[in-house]
Amino acid sequence: MDHNDKTDAEIVQGALEKLRDKSPLGKFVKLAIRSADPTIPETTLMHVGFKENLGNTLALADFLWTQALNYALTRKRREQIRARLEGAPPGDISAIAAPVNAARDAFIDFHKDYPSRASEVGEVLAYCIAVNELGAAQVAAKMSLKTSGNMPVHGLDGIHAKVEGGALYVFFLESKLSQSANAGVNDYAESVAGFGSNLKQYLLEYSIVRDLGNLDSLTGAERDLALACFDVMDNPDSVERRERSVGVILYREGLFGKLSPVQPRQPVGFHEGEFAAAYAAQLVHHQQATLKHLTAKNVDINKCHVYFVAVPDVDELREQFYMRMGYKPEVKK
Repeated sequence: MDHNDKTDAEIVQGALEKLRDKSPLGKFVKLAIRSADPTIPETTLMHVGFKENLGNTLALADFLWTQALNYALTRKRREQIRARLEGAPPGDISAIAAPVNAARDAFIDFHKDYPSRASEVGEVLAYCIAVNELGAAQVAAKMSLKTSGNMPVHGLDGIHAKVEGGALYVFFLESKLSQSANAGVNDYAESVAGFGSNLKQYLLEYSIVRDLGNLDSLTGAERDLALACFDVMDNPDSVERRERSVGVILYREGLFGKLSPVQPRQPVGFHEGEFAAAYAAQLVHHQQATLKHLTAKNVDINKCHVYFVAVPDVDELREQFYMRMGYKPEVKK
């Protein structure tokens, strides 16, 4: 079937599928429970995987750093790197050094310039959730743009998209690091409300996708139509655009400190199963907290999906992420 036999939605779907990354998130972050339809807002509880009775944050930090390269570098840059590796002499992998250094420098520069806004570990996690849970392609590499001298640092943490049921779903990602689930979702509600009321920022995000995003790596009719779909001032009627907000709350969960003591010959996965059961029982509480904060900020709860990701210590995870990056932030006295 050629392009002439496809609808515009099918063409855009094929284009976005070419841009969709793969992320083995499920090896490091486990699903505890999802809210059931038709309850809203959509709420999902996830948690770091276990190493016997302990949350394995070091493995998660290492995984997120490897995924940071895909999150931070544009699709065109990544394809250039792949081509270079494929064309290199046997045994030569030196071409990988440049992108690793580029990604590291992007994170370090941003942290040095805006230490209060540096939530990189959450941003990479949100990217992995959008890829793995939502099946949506990244359409703008926000970290590479944040470190550009003429780009504002405020705004979304990620923009992803997919076509489903003939509609183009655009996902606006917001990540929050917090010491509690309640505080984290309150911060998210404030951010999504602020973005929703800021027309200038809203239009800027779409212009970033059109002018600086990953769609530029496409060619032909796929590229032209995909770009047109992100022109909010001139949207083709043939592809309906639906915008959704995705919140990723990475937070410290006290249940990790309340698990049973280690005993000889416990079944494999005993403590992870114990934690997951107790954590899943918090779904109604977390969903009600999300409902309360979003409603208080006049946010449309039907257009939000919140992922809570529990870890034993969010600050420790962040430090481990920096360690795997090879960076030790200065501690201000």
